[in-house]
Amino acid sequence: MNSKMGKTRGAIQASWVAAAAPMVFLVFGTAATLAAQGYSSMLSPISALADPAQPHSWIINIGFITYGIMVQGLGFVLYASSDRRFSQILLPALVLLYGSGGVAAGIFVTGESNFVAFGLTEGDLHGVASWVTISAVLMLMATGAFVQPLGGGSPAIRRVSLAMLVLTIAAVLQYSLMPSGTAPGGFFQRVFFVTTMVWVFACSLHLGRQLRKRQKTVLY
Repeated sequence: MNSKMGKTRGAIQASWVAAAAPMVFLVFGTAATLAAQGYSSMLSPISALADPAQPHSWIINIGFITYGIMVQGLGFVLYASSDRRFSQILLPALVLLYGSGGVAAGIFVTGESNFVAFGLTEGDLHGVASWVTISAVLMLMATGAFVQPLGGGSPAIRRVSLAMLVLTIAAVLQYSLMPSGTAPGGFFQRVFFVTTMVWVFACSLHLGRQLRKRQKTVLY
């Protein structure tokens, strides 16, 4: 019993960390944008803030890495909230991919031609990391909308998952079809950044609240 209660307490704390991750990234993203020179949020992707030519490119790199680490708390919350072994493995694994892609995007700079390994440049690895990240979070949203009853099968979280999934896919498609560096490509990228982070924030808070209810039921 004590072990189970300890896991629940840990998952509740992890939900707060995961819920705070989008807000932390917003702070770093805003600071990096304000510090950038000649940067257009409507034209350029967020990763362009990491261009070494920018005087404070390290700000957004730290933002990507910090977000990728903090969002791992959601994986533990999903593990603790599920009673099905398949979900306990699949959902945290997808969160791990999602967050790891964010960390990699903060390490490997887009547009850089420095070769890293196997003929791949930093820019290539950044692109791979970006697609791993978006693919993983789309699978998480789809699972929450259609497959896994997150948080006890809450209709609200299913609707949030479905709404964010549709909006994210629409923004990703629009961004992918636009020529690089044209308006409003940067805007559409920010749309799917926001929708994915809204999903992370909503799910983390909801699952944390469900775990607190479960904890009170056990105690009383």
